[in-house]
Amino acid sequence: MGGSDSPTVSVSLSGPTDIPAVLNRAGIDHVSVHDRRILAIYQTAIFNVTTEPDSVSAAHSLEIECWEDPIPSRADGKSSQEILQDFTNVFD
Repeated sequence: MGGSDSPTVSVSLSGPTDIPAVLNRAGIDHVSVHDRRILAIYQTAIFNVTTEPDSVSAAHSLEIECWEDPIPSRADGKSSQEILQDFTNVFD
């Protein structure tokens, strides 16, 4: 899972953001790992979402890494980078 070639993006948020609440509103399954990390499943891809130094309930920025690529038959021809961008858009 993950690795140096895994798509990764940093996201700056406009203010303190409750990441689990955003994911819930978007209907995205996720599991809280600890107060600064969530694993999210989006279009069968698994994303590692980390917040430093803030907690996931009041994050100012995110680091999102594609840990596991989507199942090809469920990706609608999109690359992992495109799905990562789609996932990132839920935080706009």
